[in-house]
Amino acid sequence: MQFRPIQGFTRKRLSDVVSDQIKSLISDGTLLSGERLPAERDLAIQLGVSRPSLREALIRLEADGYVEMTGRGGIVVVDMTAPMFSTPLAELLQENPRTSSDILELRQGLESIATFYAAERATLADLERIRHAFEELKACSLSKDREQLAERDAAFHLAIADSTHNVALAHVMHGIHTLIRESMRQSHRLIDYDDAMERQLLNQHQAIYDAVMARDAQKSQKAAGKHLSYVRELYEQHKVKR
Repeated sequence: MQFRPIQGFTRKRLSDVVSDQIKSLISDGTLLSGERLPAERDLAIQLGVSRPSLREALIRLEADGYVEMTGRGGIVVVDMTAPMFSTPLAELLQENPRTSSDILELRQGLESIATFYAAERATLADLERIRHAFEELKACSLSKDREQLAERDAAFHLAIADSTHNVALAHVMHGIHTLIRESMRQSHRLIDYDDAMERQLLNQHQAIYDAVMARDAQKSQKAAGKHLSYVRELYEQHKVKR
């Protein structure tokens, strides 16, 4: 992450210029929710400002809900969509069959769009992040590490969403991360981690991965749609047994 050195201003407070640059990086998707900013000293050097001016900007950004300070002076971009998708909604997903079906519909729409634009827009760095996320998902699936499977599944789809460079889509996907993760847990539970079905899910993720890496937008969207249709069919077949 490279920040632009701040030029001298006479009509605007230096801390305001700093906060405006960081807000701009968040709004255009360069900085995503959960991403850690450089250490205060390094960030001040990159921006070419004093630490007191930077600290003033960060305090204002934190007060406005853009960043939060963590342990040992860490600075993390806040998930601004989180208040819209609260824990109670995640709990409803566990208890209400209709809510679960609705989340799957939402996922199908969002992830189909995300894979399409990721295939078109992903940078080389984005593709490397997608590759890493897929390899972790694959290793977890093959090793039958059920505890982490839903988390790795969600991380793969979020890496694709981040690669769209559509800030609205990326922030919404991160905002519903808890719901996506719980939806995936339910999917794996429904099939009781059946090896054959898990292989089918992995093959579908492989198809999504291959299409995105090949930058084939239409094929990527089709693969994502097929994957979510399969998951929805699994849910419909098994929900009566719950």
